[in-house]
Amino acid sequence: MKKFSEFLSSFEQTFAYVLVVLLTVILFTQVINRYIFSTSFVWLEEIARISFVWLIYFCVASAARQNTHIRIGLIDAFVPASVVKVITIFADILVIGFSLFIVWLGFDLIGSTIEYNEKTPVTNIPMGIIYAVIPFCFALMAVRILGYNMRQVFKKSPKNDDNHESSMDAFGD
Repeated sequence: MKKFSEFLSSFEQTFAYVLVVLLTVILFTQVINRYIFSTSFVWLEEIARISFVWLIYFCVASAARQNTHIRIGLIDAFVPASVVKVITIFADILVIGFSLFIVWLGFDLIGSTIEYNEKTPVTNIPMGIIYAVIPFCFALMAVRILGYNMRQVFKKSPKNDDNHESSMDAFGD
């Protein structure tokens, strides 16, 4: 399971890098084409738009992996640490529930685009492929947040042995 988690993290990071490079190359090409050759490629704009949206979803999943997603830190200043822990776990449960709901809706969206044979206007890519990033990244985010909370619950303390920490490696880095 740890190998799969490492592969997933590596894939996630590599894919995000590839998207950034792809976006940079496409946008640079478009700028050169517009200002030097007075033309542009419509299909490149569509690919850039899709790449940008995919990049955002992968970055959100990556933020959940690193536990750097958006949180309200103001509460930490006004309530005791034990209450903050409970609030954080409750908030993470809500985020996991929301993420799984979006996964379900994402698969529904993919199914309807396949049913109606929807494709992108210029490149003719099936919209189901474009929308597949939604359930994939939200499922990944739910797993990452669950894994983070599991590691926090079973975190090593001076009294605990090493068995708990190693059993949680499957849920994150």
